[in-house]
Amino acid sequence: MALKYCISTLLFMQMTAVVYAQDGFCKTWYTDGKKSKVRICKEADGKYYVQLIWMQDSLKNGKPVLDTENPDEKLRNRKWLGIKITNGMTKASNSELVDGKIYDPSKGNHYNCKMKLVSDKILELRGYILGLPFLGRTTRWTLAE
Repeated sequence: MALKYCISTLLFMQMTAVVYAQDGFCKTWYTDGKKSKVRICKEADGKYYVQLIWMQDSLKNGKPVLDTENPDEKLRNRKWLGIKITNGMTKASNSELVDGKIYDPSKGNHYNCKMKLVSDKILELRGYILGLPFLGRTTRWTLAE
């Protein structure tokens, strides 16, 4: 009985690892210009988010860069490192995440966003306004792992 349980557990863990490995988004990426790194993760509800995990210039006057431009005054003392810059993204296909919101801490603005895997090492992020993708800008991220 115990052996059967161990085998079942190992098979489940292996299947979970294969599914995770097949998800080309859940990785660590360099942003455009390699001035920062972000990690894309999947929440328990199946939605994706991006977290800022490294910045080339993470200090300003010897202190951590803070979210001073945030429209919510209560959040203006939080550090940039560690913040989730996107939320609510859903998987439209194996190569596209859609319906997300992205936060630009340098300006304190929120935009609609979507992501597309161009290859296993290149991801394009499109930020846009008014729900209209043609009113936006695309940036390329490269795999950091």
